[in-house]
Amino acid sequence: MSCTTERGGVCVITAAGEFDVDTAQAMREILDEIAHSTAQKTIIDCTRITTADPALLHVLLDADRAHHMILAGPLPHQVDALLTHTATATPFLIADSVEAARSL
Repeated sequence: MSCTTERGGVCVITAAGEFDVDTAQAMREILDEIAHSTAQKTIIDCTRITTADPALLHVLLDADRAHHMILAGPLPHQVDALLTHTATATPFLIADSVEAARSL
């Protein structure tokens, strides 16, 4: 996972691999750092996530309160299914790509 700060106060997190109870903490730590920065928008590039469980969802829901956060896709099946099955897609802005998310 990596985080890049761009012009205009945009932070792009590139998330990759598995996110479960053991690994979602790394996402929480990055989002906590961004929350205490001058960032105006946080984009999470979800395209490389291979596994997502409720631990990741919990981190994202907690962070959504403190960030102008956008999930950028296309969302992998694992992420889309998690949001759909838990009926939690509504709080998130979801963009078709990182480029599209930059303009929201």
